[in-house]
Amino acid sequence: MNKLLLNSIKDIQKKTPLWFLRQSGRHIPEYFEIRQKAKNFIEFCLNKDLVVESTKLPLKYYDLDAAIIFSDILMIPWAMNRDVKFVKGEGPILNPMVPNVTKIEKKVDIFQSLKSINDAMTILKKDLPSHISLIGFAGAPWTLSCYMIEGKGSKDFIKTRTALWEAKKWFKELIDTLIVYVAQKLELQARAGADVLMIFDSWSHMIPYPHFQEFGIKPVAKIIELLRSKNIQQPIIGFPFKAGTSLVQYSYESNVDCIALDWTVDLDWAQKNLNSSIAFQGNLDPSSLISENDSYLEESVKSILEKMKNRKFIFNVGHGLTPECKIKNVKNVINMVRNYN
Repeated sequence: MNKLLLNSIKDIQKKTPLWFLRQSGRHIPEYFEIRQKAKNFIEFCLNKDLVVESTKLPLKYYDLDAAIIFSDILMIPWAMNRDVKFVKGEGPILNPMVPNVTKIEKKVDIFQSLKSINDAMTILKKDLPSHISLIGFAGAPWTLSCYMIEGKGSKDFIKTRTALWEAKKWFKELIDTLIVYVAQKLELQARAGADVLMIFDSWSHMIPYPHFQEFGIKPVAKIIELLRSKNIQQPIIGFPFKAGTSLVQYSYESNVDCIALDWTVDLDWAQKNLNSSIAFQGNLDPSSLISENDSYLEESVKSILEKMKNRKFIFNVGHGLTPECKIKNVKNVINMVRNYN
């Protein structure tokens, strides 16, 4: 069984694998038809048949090397009774936790609460072509805590950052609890057939620098330690979004097998400064897939491929595909990568 993406994390490959963050999302028309089959987004994520259908959707359009399970990082807060809702025009809304006041739920059965993910992955493992890698994922503890304390997205997550100073013992207890739940969610997916696991730290750039190691790196390292202790050996991709120079320490100390790089990262800098023993993933600007300027898009893709040709590498965007991106542009990028190979 030759899985190009899986192999590229382990060693340099002659061909470059590719997939796209949020590839099953809102830029594909059929997604909305599938979405309307559930009364809300949480019910959608808990319906194994709809999850399978959504996960496989981009493979109808694109020649990809991976499928990522359709779900959401906030399924763990949902399992922790944080009353997660997705409101049109606003995004996720949660019942916010009050530092030093809100009790942290420590008796959640992740394996039972998220059984639908297990069931969907079991089906996908049978349905997907053998060369397609199946990716499972979870949110990193810091990012989950941001949503849980703030109760929604934020430009600065001031309540979360304040908790570091005013309620650090409580905050660390929340992080430690989330470490366990994230590890369990990843274990569930690994045992259901995931070939690769990914940890999204979407708000890592909100961690004050003095705290980055404690809350951005150590939790990921601990999650991986827990997984390895359970004999979960699948490679792990870490994505500390917009972490800046903290990427250096993350690349060496988080124990990830591959680091996903956002579109702000200079790949020449990354080559010189990041851990050379791990794979890179990234980092095309997803906004380039909205543009009509094909020549600029081709230039960008070739630049990435040239810089990454002598290392372990997975081609991807530097963050999720947007609803505005064009299918023809995604197909053009795929053709460029395949022809370059």
